[in-house]
Amino acid sequence: MNPLSRAVLAVGIALTLTSCATAEPAAPAPSGSPTATATNPANPTPPVDDATPAPVAEAGDDSQSAAIEVAENAVAAFGRPDLPYEQWIAGLYPFLTQSGAAAYEGTDPMNVPVHAVTGPGAVLPASTEVALIVVVPTDAGPYNVSLSRPEPAAPWLADRIRPAEG
Repeated sequence: MNPLSRAVLAVGIALTLTSCATAEPAAPAPSGSPTATATNPANPTPPVDDATPAPVAEAGDDSQSAAIEVAENAVAAFGRPDLPYEQWIAGLYPFLTQSGAAAYEGTDPMNVPVHAVTGPGAVLPASTEVALIVVVPTDAGPYNVSLSRPEPAAPWLADRIRPAEG
């Protein structure tokens, strides 16, 4: 290769490398065109326009009976103000969800006005296979027990035990 060709080649390479280092950033994509970002992946799943959650089935008779039994037992365990705290909470834990257990930790059982369940519980309207409320009659008036479970095959557990309102 002659010296002139080498010089032209060297200048061409230098210009190419310089243009790579000083090139303007790519123009942003026109609005309406998706760009790949952390919040907008390159291959997003297209939204489904008619995506509505499937309705949860209403609690069946067997499910409601099981919920009533758990609610009555939970209120019976709750209504033991005569017990020391450790014994009271240990008797209540088997009937509670994690959030229910956290809600009653530190509760002084002597402050619980319930002493006894006085009749059968009843499921309130709008019950489902995964969440419902049972009203339980007690010597301190009716108490609502909010029960839930992650799926219909799981056991019912109490989230809250509180006086029924009005």
